[in-house]
Amino acid sequence: MKKLFASSAMAIALAMSAGGAGAADFEPEEIIRGLVVAGEVETFSGFMAYGGESGNVEYSEDDSQFVSGVLGRMSLPLGDNLSLQMDGELEYSSTALIDERQDDLFQESFLFGGHVSWRDPMSHLLGAFASFGGGNHDDDSDGTDRFDFYAVGGEAQFYMDDLTFYVQGGYIDGGTSDSIAVADDDTLRNAFFGRGIVRWFMTPDSRLQAEFAYVDGDVETDEDPVSDMSIIEWGVRYDTVISGLPILGDSNVFVGYRGAHFEMDDPNTASDTGEFVDHLIMVGFTHRFGTQSIKDQDRYGATLDLPNFGRWVSAGEALD
Repeated sequence: MKKLFASSAMAIALAMSAGGAGAADFEPEEIIRGLVVAGEVETFSGFMAYGGESGNVEYSEDDSQFVSGVLGRMSLPLGDNLSLQMDGELEYSSTALIDERQDDLFQESFLFGGHVSWRDPMSHLLGAFASFGGGNHDDDSDGTDRFDFYAVGGEAQFYMDDLTFYVQGGYIDGGTSDSIAVADDDTLRNAFFGRGIVRWFMTPDSRLQAEFAYVDGDVETDEDPVSDMSIIEWGVRYDTVISGLPILGDSNVFVGYRGAHFEMDDPNTASDTGEFVDHLIMVGFTHRFGTQSIKDQDRYGATLDLPNFGRWVSAGEALD
């Protein structure tokens, strides 16, 4: 729990520092002509349900839980077209906050990341990213404290009127934060992933987003020296601004859905050793600064993001 709270404090500190930059917001009459100092702070809560479990996946009590998260992103221009973006994210389940955790359910994850990109706001973006963090997908009964990871890769965006096409791919490698003797057990290793996102801006302050990701890597387990692990993840999200809310005023809100299928195979016997599916429905608030609208943030500000690597890397614990 100490490491969970430490990770939480770091993520919240990033969010607070980003929120403090709100004084740099543009006045409505200003027109953005280039990259700007901009970012967003986001919080969400949701309900996660599991299904389709087989093999070694066994939920000891319940197959659902509540999940919450907080993240912050800030983009800093380094010239007319070059920019640096910093990310921090924490996601945690309701079972992560109690002493007796649930077998085979997601507990918590965190990440820190950075992007360097060259962007023409009228046409495209080309960039690279690096990230590190950790996650947990079980009750810690085997003594494994957390599954750590690092990830590196490239990304690109293409802008077409009210559409943004975003592709991302890279390499992920994980380990545990426990002893060297178990450093390779149950964690996703030597994995490659690809991710595609489409954003449609129906108005400058309303966005519909759909995404899909595929991951393929190895897991070293006690029973099978090396097993193949694959992950398919998909999601949809709608963002808008609700004007004139009591006390809150104009508020950026969103609703979203994220689903994922995790599967592990034994390549020696061509048989499944375990699989499960999770579904998350979420609602949240976003505070954006430095730009006038959701679309402006996409083209001139903090437009890049990262998948939840901690969930991916730690899922082998549930599958083994």
